[in-house]
Amino acid sequence: MYEKALILNHNDFLATEWEVPEIKSDNDYGIIEIEEAEKFYTSNELKSFRRKRFEEYKTLGFPKWKRSKLEGFNPLPYVAKFNSLMSDNLKSINDIDNKGIEILNNMDFDGSHRKFLLMSDVFFNTGFYLKTNKNQNNEVYWIKEVIDKSPLYGLEVIYIDENSEATLIRFIESKGKGTKIKTLRGKLEENSKLTVININLFDNDISTDNIFFDVGKNAQLTVYDINIGGKVTAPHIVTRLASENGKVNIYPYYLTQDDEVIDMFYLLRYYAPETIGHIVGRGVLMDSSRVIFRGNLDIKKGAKNAEAEEQDFNLVLSEKAKVMAFPSLYVDENEVNAGHAASVGTIEEDKLYYMMTRGYSKNAAKKEIAFGNFEPAIEVIEEINSKYAGALRDVIERRFDKEFSNS
Repeated sequence: MYEKALILNHNDFLATEWEVPEIKSDNDYGIIEIEEAEKFYTSNELKSFRRKRFEEYKTLGFPKWKRSKLEGFNPLPYVAKFNSLMSDNLKSINDIDNKGIEILNNMDFDGSHRKFLLMSDVFFNTGFYLKTNKNQNNEVYWIKEVIDKSPLYGLEVIYIDENSEATLIRFIESKGKGTKIKTLRGKLEENSKLTVININLFDNDISTDNIFFDVGKNAQLTVYDINIGGKVTAPHIVTRLASENGKVNIYPYYLTQDDEVIDMFYLLRYYAPETIGHIVGRGVLMDSSRVIFRGNLDIKKGAKNAEAEEQDFNLVLSEKAKVMAFPSLYVDENEVNAGHAASVGTIEEDKLYYMMTRGYSKNAAKKEIAFGNFEPAIEVIEEINSKYAGALRDVIERRFDKEFSNS
């Protein structure tokens, strides 16, 4: 299967597709870097996958993204082995089995840009394989990575077997001026459940997270996608609802400061009847930062009684900050329930006044109101792992302390 980000045809009509300008880099990787990586990742199946993907990789340049202010990309000096910390129940990508290789070979997509997708497929220097057993009760898995002026390329695969349940925390913290480019592919079998919590705490980094899930019959996928800062941060999540009664909920949370840019893309594609999918985003913008929010609900013919809803709420704390929200709805089936909405606003004066009458200073009241946007996600994480919830809370509080200390 190959899921394109946009399918620009309807019946006999085909729209012209925009080609993103590409720029070649003199610092791009090649066979030397592949050979270095293969000293650490020795699986023959992974070697075959890597080499095959490289044939396409070397023909492409890096993207020029106007809205995200990205003028191509110059890779940092390669590191063949990245030090990732993982829970004991999470396997290395080097331990992948035939089912995992099948997912790698069969699940393909565009990603934020094909070059970036292939970059993590070919030059991965870390990665994991999460595979549950049939009828397994909920089990928590986690991976923690710290970027310190180094490149992180992750290849990740998830297989959730029938009637099993898992929770995964992907935690990344940056020391500044690093790179994170990851690809995650996941398959959920019948009656399975998966919760994924992405916590990305960036500092002047370039990051893209390319994720593709195939959701089975009666399966449930929940994703909390939390992105704090970054020079350019580009999460890209695609879900395929190809079996009846599949259910997906995606909850993006984001916070930008200074001149940071977050460019998000979320796609729910419905193929089967009685499928349900929601995207509910919430973010805060400060200073001269920029957010691009692209949510796509794509309902194909045959997805009768599908339920599709998208909402995006933005709190803007500076006149220089800019939000570009593109909620999109594509419907080829008549019997559906679908809608989308987006809002951009500032702190309401009546809320500010109410809190000040309760003893808050003006700045403290602003901070509490802004922080409230992130409380639902923090509460969910707190129930699973208080350490990661605390780390997320600390980063958000430091950013708001800076914003409201002199305002």
